[in-house]
Amino acid sequence: MERFFNQEGWLYRFLNRLWDLIVLNVLFILTCIPIITIGASICALYTVTMKGVRKEDSYIASSYFKAFKENFKKGTLIWLLLLAVWSVLLVDIFLVGKDNSVLVAMGGAFGIFWLLITLYVFQLQARFENSVQNTLLNSFLLAVKNWLSTLQLAGITAMVPALIVFLAVASQAALGWFCSLFVFVGFSAIAWFKSFVYRNVFDTIEES
Repeated sequence: MERFFNQEGWLYRFLNRLWDLIVLNVLFILTCIPIITIGASICALYTVTMKGVRKEDSYIASSYFKAFKENFKKGTLIWLLLLAVWSVLLVDIFLVGKDNSVLVAMGGAFGIFWLLITLYVFQLQARFENSVQNTLLNSFLLAVKNWLSTLQLAGITAMVPALIVFLAVASQAALGWFCSLFVFVGFSAIAWFKSFVYRNVFDTIEES
């Protein structure tokens, strides 16, 4: 029994990591409540998880709020820009252009371009110091250059809504359990798994 709860044991490390993710998830949800702060919150979330997968762990709360403060201005600007563009695209595709196939096709093509940026932009902002313009451009270039990693990130991102739809059809009780679990650890767990992909991508930048 001692070996399981030893600080070097797998069970101790698993429970310690799970607790860190729960704390991180709560901090993320709380700082997202004002809505306008979501960008800075995403940057702070990934700052902590990317440090974690690099074995650069530190105190969760202090690291989170430090990153939140450092990324507040640029993270908020990026968030508002993404929100504005996605809103225009959705209106264009589903309302304005619903009877215009050319307009829908153009909106869809630009949507793919904007999705590639969305998959990388907050994480790039969290890891590297740059202007917002260059961060947006580099996000697109990284997404195209590392297309296999981009597919992995898109797949992980799509898993949650796909699972929610599946559970909504299959079992309302299971959906309730899943949503309850997600409130405790969902956002941070997804960020944790995606951070392994981001680590591999960003390592190629730092090594060059």
